[in-house]
Order: sequence, then structure tokens, then C-alpha cells
Amino acid sequence: MKFYITALDTSGTVTLSRESVPAAIKKADELISDGCLNVEIVMPDGAAYRPAEFSQLRERVGA
Repeated sequence: MKFYITALDTSGTVTLSRESVPAAIKKADELISDGCLNVEIVMPDGAAYRPAEFSQLRERVGA
């Protein structure tokens, strides 16, 4: 499964993918630390999670 991480940086929109939720959360946290805005993780079913919801995402997938 692919989990997409989207964010906005000084160059524009960034979209990355990861194979697991823990990897997606790790990359999203790195993007936030780098100063990116509007960071979210999009699940394969289309559900989107913003940073304040990452704990719910972990619970959803048991990570």
C-alpha cells in the first residue's frame, strides 16, 4: 500500500510516498521540522490526516 505525504515548501507542493504508516509519519515529522506547511498524510482510501491527528492514525493502523 502507498501512503502519500503532501506538504508545501518554498518551492511549491511536495508529494512523497511511503509503504507504511510509521514511515509516512516519520517523513511528515521531518517535513514539519524542515519548516514545511500544510503537511498531511493521505491513506489509500483517501482519508487525510493532519499533524494533530497523527496519533489517531497510529491507533487506526495499530502502529
